[in-house]
Amino acid sequence: MSKNNINRQLGLLYISNFMFNISIAGAAWVLLLVSDGYSLVRVGFAETVFHITSLIAEIPSGMFADVFGRKKSLILSCVMSMLSALVRGFVPGFAAVCVSVGFAALSYNFISGSDSAIAYDTFLEAGQTDRYDRYISTQTAVYRISNGIATLFAGAAVIMGNRNAQILSLAISAVNMVFLLFLRENKVILKKAGDSLGKRIKDVYKGSFSFLKGNKKVAGLIFRNALVGGIDVLLLFFLQAKLPMTGIPDWTLGPLLFIMSMGGILGALAARKVKKVTLGKLFIFCITLALLGLISEFTGVWYLMTAGGFFTAFADDLIQIRSDIALNRMVPAEQRATLISVNSFCFSVLMIFMSPLAGFIFSL
Repeated sequence: MSKNNINRQLGLLYISNFMFNISIAGAAWVLLLVSDGYSLVRVGFAETVFHITSLIAEIPSGMFADVFGRKKSLILSCVMSMLSALVRGFVPGFAAVCVSVGFAALSYNFISGSDSAIAYDTFLEAGQTDRYDRYISTQTAVYRISNGIATLFAGAAVIMGNRNAQILSLAISAVNMVFLLFLRENKVILKKAGDSLGKRIKDVYKGSFSFLKGNKKVAGLIFRNALVGGIDVLLLFFLQAKLPMTGIPDWTLGPLLFIMSMGGILGALAARKVKKVTLGKLFIFCITLALLGLISEFTGVWYLMTAGGFFTAFADDLIQIRSDIALNRMVPAEQRATLISVNSFCFSVLMIFMSPLAGFIFSL
């Protein structure tokens, strides 16, 4: 693949990442549920539904990407996102909320692993894997910026009303899908085209689990990353509901949540500077920051809570990028999306237990 083709491929992935995370309905889903009268305990339950769905579908979705193609998986992610918006916007009741959350989880399942795999193998085909460090750092910053912008306008979602916010989300996903149609599939996928479906599935299954069985280091890396990420996600979600209780003006909620998201950008930039620090030491540093952020929520002081969210986002993106780079260097290309998906699988296992507990604790 020529340099121009690589840059075009990366540009499409940057655009897709931005559009996937720019939805104000997605960024403000907790706020929308609370504004509709649902308790934080129910919000925690909905989050649990999300992660149960992810738990069931995460590894199969990664296998789908390695068998049928990473490009197809990313497009299917957009379809799931559109279905989530349709159900949440047009079907009333908490059961519909849970169904919508399930589709949202599937949307994340089909993008998780696939985006990283298609990017890394694009560099691998060109013999330029050293560029992946900068790519994943930039991609994480794009995620934080787009999510931060969406969060900044979280109040607009409430003003628009849930249905209009979901329609906007649906439109964004449709446009995103159009961009994804122009991606190039990886050669490692294209060369399997002549194999039978049964052989492709068997090869991915055997290769993935044989690799995991012989690599305990990978399991530890995945667990540590998931633990820090779980604390960050839950803290930022529930601060949407807790910050207004500190007496801040309504208009300041979006900017404060945006400031927290920006912590992740600093974490992404810092990840480029700590290449020589071992992942074990990095985990101790990041988990300490994340726990301090969690403790800040109980102060009831808005600026301490904001600082806690900022540093937790910093810790999450810092360890996530270094873990992603290490994991991609370890895994075989033929099962890359499947094995990267195991990372998200572990995250969902932790979140199933952490989400309802967090809903209970943050409701105190």
